[in-house]
Amino acid sequence: MTEINLYWTVRAYGELKAGPMVEAARNTSTAVLEVIRGWVDQLDAQAVLHTPTAITVHGDTATIRQPKPELTLGAGDWIVHASGRLLAVNDDAFRADFSTSPRAHA
Repeated sequence: MTEINLYWTVRAYGELKAGPMVEAARNTSTAVLEVIRGWVDQLDAQAVLHTPTAITVHGDTATIRQPKPELTLGAGDWIVHASGRLLAVNDDAFRADFSTSPRAHA
């Protein structure tokens, strides 16, 4: 099962405008967290991220070190790769602001 999937930003989230497609994964278990760590390490190694980034896992959470902001990815949270940076999004905000379908135009 693929843990990292594509989603659309259906409502603005922070500096991210509505509309763009993003990659995201939900921290649902320690096994998935290891997949997320490998993904972040790969993005960093390939210089896909704007700034050098490191991730360390602590049980069911992770710390993602990047300049502004340093992120904590807790159990049930989502990590989102958008516009060359990473965001940590809690489950409620992710379900409200991101979707597996593009946003409907008015």
